[in-house]
Amino acid sequence: MSSENPRSPRINSALRAKYRGETVRLIGKVLEASSKTAKLEASDKGQVQVVLKPGLDEPLNPESYIEVIGRVNDDLSIKEYNHLAIRDPFDLEAYDLAVQLWQRYPNIF
Repeated sequence: MSSENPRSPRINSALRAKYRGETVRLIGKVLEASSKTAKLEASDKGQVQVVLKPGLDEPLNPESYIEVIGRVNDDLSIKEYNHLAIRDPFDLEAYDLAVQLWQRYPNIF
């Protein structure tokens, strides 16, 4: 799957290495955030460092949920292209089951 493919895979923290250099989607809970980076708790409870795109209008709120669309770097951080706010509360456990199904049956999604 190329990084230019519009069907970017949905991943959790454990799947980052599989998609190194590719565009992915990751939903997580914001643990920490600055103007340049954010640390998210992914659906599988792993932590993911996100390099935020420059010019972020509003700071990310800790405890909020976001979907990050970005490229997996060699160090397994994600370089953000964009992010979307997700309504609270969000069930990360249920979402992780969907991620696992996506991995098994990518043609369905």
